[in-house]
Amino acid sequence: MQRHLYRSHIIYIMSKKITKALAAVVLLVILGYFGGTWYTGTQVDEQIVQRTQTINAQLRHNGLPVQISTEKKDSGLFTSSYILSLRIDGAGQSHTLNFDVEIEHGPLPLSRLQQGKLQPVQAFSRVALINDEKTANLFELSQGRPPLDLTLTTRLDGSTHYEGNLAPLSFNNSRDGQLHFDGLSFSGTLDASNRLAQFSGNMPLLQVSPPPNENGTSTLIFRDMALSSHFDGRQTEASVLQQQSTLAELSLANEQTRFEIRDYRSDTESTAQNDALTAAQNTTLNSVRVNGIDLGKLQYGVTARGLDRAGVAQFMTQAWQLMLDNGRTGSQAVPQEKLMPLLASLDLMFSGEPTLTIGPMIWTLPEGQATATVDLSLNNPVPLLSQFGNDAFALLLNSLRSARVELQADDAMPPGAAKRLGQLRGSDQQSQATPAGQSDAQKLQNVIDILVKNKLLSRNQGHVGLSFHVEGEPSLAAASDIDMNGESFDTAGLVTTLRERATAAERQIRELTPAKQAPAPADAPAQD
Repeated sequence: MQRHLYRSHIIYIMSKKITKALAAVVLLVILGYFGGTWYTGTQVDEQIVQRTQTINAQLRHNGLPVQISTEKKDSGLFTSSYILSLRIDGAGQSHTLNFDVEIEHGPLPLSRLQQGKLQPVQAFSRVALINDEKTANLFELSQGRPPLDLTLTTRLDGSTHYEGNLAPLSFNNSRDGQLHFDGLSFSGTLDASNRLAQFSGNMPLLQVSPPPNENGTSTLIFRDMALSSHFDGRQTEASVLQQQSTLAELSLANEQTRFEIRDYRSDTESTAQNDALTAAQNTTLNSVRVNGIDLGKLQYGVTARGLDRAGVAQFMTQAWQLMLDNGRTGSQAVPQEKLMPLLASLDLMFSGEPTLTIGPMIWTLPEGQATATVDLSLNNPVPLLSQFGNDAFALLLNSLRSARVELQADDAMPPGAAKRLGQLRGSDQQSQATPAGQSDAQKLQNVIDILVKNKLLSRNQGHVGLSFHVEGEPSLAAASDIDMNGESFDTAGLVTTLRERATAAERQIRELTPAKQAPAPADAPAQD
């Protein structure tokens, strides 16, 4: 696919990130507002004031650019109604969203009785975005339906169950392009007193086509997306957050190229044990295709262990605030005085000398499979900045205590990958025999054989691979024992050996392609 097409879509998607994050904040504010104990009758007013003050204090503490206010419309024995206003500051502008809030007091709200629900509750609430001059365009896109509506049931134990919908939206015009959004339904439970929360959501279809440009038209499609999360913080010293997202199809296409991912799944889990945090993410792309060419299945994961939990929270909060501040000013440079708190949080986050695992990264084709894993043990890099801040390589060596790299592929995997990459270049002859009698896949296999012969790669029982392990104390800058493919070296010996073997391999690879003879001059006499 043309590079500019990817770039245009990436910019388009990334430009929505702050908006999406703020939308999540809006939902969390509303849930926080209703996620606790309600009192009936005249005590509702007292609860409204108390929750408004508490949530605003939490928003300020976390550096979030959102503040709430409430205005009473009516308050009675059985029902109360308010206007809840959220002011959102971002990108140098301020936006206010107003919500209608209708609260039916417990223990037996009338709307629940009408549905045959006789279980006593503290309150039943409805929240809906108000149609005013600020949101008129959204209501027009949703054909008059509230773009966001929520129902919340506050149970006798203080937990809140909620169900909500983002309304379908659509437009089609020359200025904005095309949008078709089938809506998003979600539900969950929030139990603030016991530190429990659950969420699940489903979106059938989102199709976006930005306005045509010099490269023509393009379309981005998300189909059948599901989101879920579960937080259990009942044990404050061992909380768990699990999240999952699945997607049946993601496609990005223009008039020349089509990129498709089928059956996407990503699982994330964060566990806190005392002050140490472990975070892991594993992602599977069950099918990747470009222009109808099957590139197989991709799997990859990242795991960080031993991060300081308070440092992670501080770093995320400060990075969020820094992003918002830059968004307001439109500046790309970060002032030095704003970097210092960020570095202090980074210093705390890495204070426990954590470890990082990248992988296993697995690429599967019908011909075979290739895997890669990188394990790193880290020193805290912040104290090293004063000494090595101007030398990136020295900073890297001193920030690592150990590194282990494991690469392995079935013998038939590299030729299979070469064949598909040749097809992607759009040239049929890439997978056919060349005048020298070899295809690209055969030439790659010959190169691998040469690397194995020179001990730059290893081969064992139908697999080719690379194993590299180095440890240092206190860092890799002081490493003296390095293992590569089962052989041990000191640092100087490894450098010398790699240079010698690489030179020999390069010479042998060049011999695979005979030098072309220069054409005879046009005026040279013909030979009998």
